[in-house]
Amino acid sequence: MVNQLTEKARKKTRKVIRPKPEPEFNEAEEKILQAATIHLIRKVGGLFVATGLREEHGKGVQRWIITVTMRYATGHEGYVGDLLYDGKVFRMLTEDSVIDERVRQIAADPEGIRLWNELRTATLRAGKR
Repeated sequence: MVNQLTEKARKKTRKVIRPKPEPEFNEAEEKILQAATIHLIRKVGGLFVATGLREEHGKGVQRWIITVTMRYATGHEGYVGDLLYDGKVFRMLTEDSVIDERVRQIAADPEGIRLWNELRTATLRAGKR
């Protein structure tokens, strides 16, 4: 054995997979998101949910801008607009025409249609009558 290794062979390095950090919400923010989702479902559209929250300060008034997402039961979703909350009243910031166009685009997305067809096929009973 003339050619002996003088150094130890290196093992292959493996990439460590770390879970993505969960967004941190405090209890007050969570309550605002819940109230916004309830408002959206009852007043705007049954598939609209509040998915994000950012605080805005100005003119001595505290307000929140809430991200509105349309989410199907299959998990397919898309951004539709923003909602303003001043601590008392919710108001849509995005115009209705813009929301309608975004909803049309989300509904026409081939991936969403594929997911819906898979879900529908899986829930239908197969059999002969």
